[in-house]
Amino acid sequence: MIKPLFDNVLLKKIEVEKATTSGIVLASKEDASNTGIVVALGESCLLSTDNEGELSTGSKVVFSDKYKKVDFEGQEYYLVNEEEVLAVIED
Repeated sequence: MIKPLFDNVLLKKIEVEKATTSGIVLASKEDASNTGIVVALGESCLLSTDNEGELSTGSKVVFSDKYKKVDFEGQEYYLVNEEEVLAVIED
């Protein structure tokens, strides 16, 4: 498993399928949606629930375009600085 250091956040991107009104799924090479699920938090994250913040493992978030894509054991992850987490999506 990848453990982020300092104030970095490890995310798994939520893939959004685009479909027409008739239900045909459209293939897209580039997905503009920067939403993800928090997989792990660095120990210095001020936003973590350990530090009375709003982020915890499993939180659904919106993040900026400043990320590092990481492939690990056949999975694609995104590593961002905690400042690049722009919003928490509450269900």
